[in-house]
Amino acid sequence: MQNLFKSFFYLFTLIVICSACEKAVDANPVVVKPTPFKININPQTTYQTITGFGAANRMWGTQSLKPTEATKAFGMDENQLGLSIFRVRLSSNKNEWSIIVEAVKEAKKYGAKVLACPWSPPAALKSNKSDIGGRLLPENYKAFKDYINEFIVFMTQNGAPVDVVSIQNEPDWKATYESCDWTADDMINFLKAPGEIVGVKVAAPESLNFNQNMTNALLSNEEASQKFDIVAGHLYGGGLAKFPLAEQKKKEIWMTEFLLNLDTGNTGAAKWNTYSEAAKWAESMKMLISVHDAMTNNWNAYIWWYLQRYYSFIGDGEEGTTNGEVLKRGYGFSHFSKFVRPGFVRISTDFSTNTYLKITAYKKGTQTVVVILNPESFSVKNVQLNGLSATTAIAYTTNEKENLTKRNLTVTSSIVELDVAPSSITTIVINN
Repeated sequence: MQNLFKSFFYLFTLIVICSACEKAVDANPVVVKPTPFKININPQTTYQTITGFGAANRMWGTQSLKPTEATKAFGMDENQLGLSIFRVRLSSNKNEWSIIVEAVKEAKKYGAKVLACPWSPPAALKSNKSDIGGRLLPENYKAFKDYINEFIVFMTQNGAPVDVVSIQNEPDWKATYESCDWTADDMINFLKAPGEIVGVKVAAPESLNFNQNMTNALLSNEEASQKFDIVAGHLYGGGLAKFPLAEQKKKEIWMTEFLLNLDTGNTGAAKWNTYSEAAKWAESMKMLISVHDAMTNNWNAYIWWYLQRYYSFIGDGEEGTTNGEVLKRGYGFSHFSKFVRPGFVRISTDFSTNTYLKITAYKKGTQTVVVILNPESFSVKNVQLNGLSATTAIAYTTNEKENLTKRNLTVTSSIVELDVAPSSITTIVINN
């Protein structure tokens, strides 16, 4: 019995001691910071100059972007997206040209560049006399150039000048809607044919998936190459890659269309409003990663599909969205469009201790902008930005729950520190 009593006594004493130790630890916690994830920013190593980030007007029908939506799309104030490129359709019917005038005027108020793209030349100039399919007849090459020039003059005279004209939307895609078929040789011959497109820059070939063979064929023909300024293409089914020949020829590289909408446009597919916010945000992260990849491939511009749609940047009143409301996907895209402005130059980032984050940096004057994507389900702690003469730093974060949440960061000895949230995009604006 005596031994049993001793055992209880020792056990009680041990519990008291351990309890006291816990209280002592709680009163004086030891904070162990994780090993810093160091990102070295190298402003001396430069890449492409950014032309901008944008999206498209509605292409068919009479519904164009209205002034209130244009303000949200192109403005730079709070809850505005700062887009700097606007893509519109160059209709094959002259009677439809006036439909886009107001929208273009509004975009131009905010300094946006306007890209006009034809889905088809006028039917009378084509082999099948239809807006769908067929080829532009070689004997009508000059007539189509004259038609484009007439459009350019019309828009200018109506106070809505365009800056860039494409020759053809997706010339290598057999569509069942408004379209026209072009081979690389067709486009080369068109560019070399008599007549000039004047007053704007020219983009080509705008293939479905940035087809390198088609693009390089145009670039390799010296005479044709001198007739266009911008290498353009889309990302359907691939196409994210460097274009060394385009860079060698000093052409800008523009991604002019991409769309992700959880396949809701397919026949029999589930509706957008049946998907969770988590699923929608996961797809938005895929889009944002494609923007990051475009930038690391030295592309100058990235243009999304419809600006105003339930799956896009501004709601259209369908699928549970409010017409004119800035959507989550718009806030995500604005991490590039609102902060990486035209004229910024991408600069080098060097990091080797972490492969989770996707990081690009840009500079103009005394300001540096760093965009960090974290596609993982965990946060990355103690991220350090080095190599800058930083005086102030402000971070903006968007994730499934937040929209451009702003916070001031601590700058110590020109080192900027922050934690990066899971499944998020963060833009840091640093002033030197």
